Amino acid sequence: MDDTRRALMRWMTGVMEARGWSAGAWARSAGVTPTNLTRFLRDPARGSMPGADTLGRLARAAGSEPRFLDDGACPPVSRVPVLTLDQVGVLRDLGRRAAESFLATVLRQGGDSVPVDRPASRRAFALRIGSRSLNAAGVLPDDQVVLEPLDVLPPRPGDVVVTVHDRSVCGYRFFPPHLLPVSTDPDCGPTPITDASVAGVAVHIVRPLHR
Repeated sequence: MDDTRRALMRWMTGVMEARGWSAGAWARSAGVTPTNLTRFLRDPARGSMPGADTLGRLARAAGSEPRFLDDGACPPVSRVPVLTLDQVGVLRDLGRRAAESFLATVLRQGGDSVPVDRPASRRAFALRIGSRSLNAAGVLPDDQVVLEPLDVLPPRPGDVVVTVHDRSVCGYRFFPPHLLPVSTDPDCGPTPITDASVAGVAVHIVRPLHR
């Protein structure tokens, strides 16, 4: 079996094991015909490989992509959805499994997403910063910040956390018992952690080239 087929087989079986999906369940989630998967999975050395469109749909449903290059040449890339404030409100009320399903559905439906070249949990998501609360620390309005939930990545002193309040998304440094801005805006002040709605811990920033 050549390296391309081996990489594709490794990715497909890894996704199904991690998600607890059968080939049929994955195909239904991606909107493709199950035989596109099963023919290859039955005989990865000689079976018909899924086409580019099918692979794209499978990757969007899984939130990850097959790695055809070795890790040293190209780090693995996954995508996380960029949520609206309304979607964050829905996510807050969901349990772990339901949250994973919700985020996978947002990705599958083609909403905004950002690439992440580091391991991310299935509950990771991104928000667009809307304030200057961390502009002096290099986190600017319109930056898309990838977050991990607090139960996945508990914040440590000095970490950047993101809050959602009154339709505003702000970044702060986590220094209990307060969240501290690092800002040139005199209106930005410390916020008690107990008064804040923390959406998650920042692990990655994507910056637009044009604002």
